[in-house]
Amino acid sequence: MEQEPQDHRDKDDLVASLIRAAGRRTEPPEEAYRQVLGAATDALRRKTAQRHERTWLLWAGAAGVAVFAIALMLQWTPPAAQREPIARIERVIGAVEQGTGDVWSPLGEATVAFSRGTQIRTLAGGAAGLMLESGASLRLAADTEIMLDTPSHLYLRRGTIYLDNFGSGGTGYRIETPAGTARDVGTQFELKVSGKTLRLRVREGRVEIDRAGALLTGSAGEQLELDLLGGVTRSPLAATDVAWQWAESVAPAPDIDGQPASVLLAWVARETGRQLHYESTAVETRAANVILHGNIRHLAPLAALDAMLATTDLEYTLVGDTMEVHVRTGL
Repeated sequence: MEQEPQDHRDKDDLVASLIRAAGRRTEPPEEAYRQVLGAATDALRRKTAQRHERTWLLWAGAAGVAVFAIALMLQWTPPAAQREPIARIERVIGAVEQGTGDVWSPLGEATVAFSRGTQIRTLAGGAAGLMLESGASLRLAADTEIMLDTPSHLYLRRGTIYLDNFGSGGTGYRIETPAGTARDVGTQFELKVSGKTLRLRVREGRVEIDRAGALLTGSAGEQLELDLLGGVTRSPLAATDVAWQWAESVAPAPDIDGQPASVLLAWVARETGRQLHYESTAVETRAANVILHGNIRHLAPLAALDAMLATTDLEYTLVGDTMEVHVRTGL
């Protein structure tokens, strides 16, 4: 029987070596791996029949990179059993896209739900609001890209997000970034990543940042900026600061048709970082008895409140971090 030339056997060994060096974080299906290995080997054999050793080595390197890319793609393509919805869209402003692998398509509010491995990105001027299956509100500012893993775990590749876990099943949300991992402790907070730098703004509660094993904690009313060298700068940031307005603009609005005015007032106060205060018990009772009608889906909180209260005898004033509610005079 004719033996395969020694140089072909050496090349096969090199191909197998390159594939092993690329590594597989999550073991792909055996059949898929054999197909990748076979295709890469066949391609190299055809090329080496016509090229010198130096050119062959270049093709071998390219094959190793290709196999590594395929392994990564397999890692983030979850099996059918794991495709249950983990988030749904609530609000889309401007250009927003969803992707699987390298394929991206425009995203609209008609999209029902997202499963594990879904990527979402906002372009310049865009923003998006999502509701996680756990009950938390996740919002993306412009020029942001994330990937969903579970209802309480996601990857922030770049840009800015805001998380409000009010009404969710509890704490324990984890957000991984190239610059560190954030874990919330009952909060509203913003996280921005740019390369290896990180900025954390805490509106309510507390957030822990794990950066290469070093733990930092941000509390309500604080802004933390972490630089490339590990330095940390802390500064105050009020819950009513204008810096939060982008997140307010994509807040998931409640269905207030047929609801008392008190429901809307409580939602607006929380979304704008304010304490709700009624002028008297009689005013509080009045707010609970006034029934609203209409849709505020695409309105920012204060704009929604202005529109809805215009048809009632209630009004409000903003005093510092407090929203004062009283009955309109002169009616």
